[in-house]
Amino acid sequence: MSARDAIINEIKLAPESLVRETYDFIQSRKSQRGQELAAVATAPQAKPDFLARQKALFGDRVVADFPGVAG
Repeated sequence: MSARDAIINEIKLAPESLVRETYDFIQSRKSQRGQELAAVATAPQAKPDFLARQKALFGDRVVADFPGVAG
């Protein structure tokens, strides 16, 4: 039995006042979750520092140009 099925079975046995309270709680949590997701989606993302990563990986090494390669 899934959690959803277990909850549905419990709701079938619960008094109406508890069912209403549970429904309000679920609606409240859905609203909060939507607001949290919206806040995360609109939060500014830090841009990667490619030069710092390059320096961390390769240090100050410089590769000589290959003969015959334009650029």
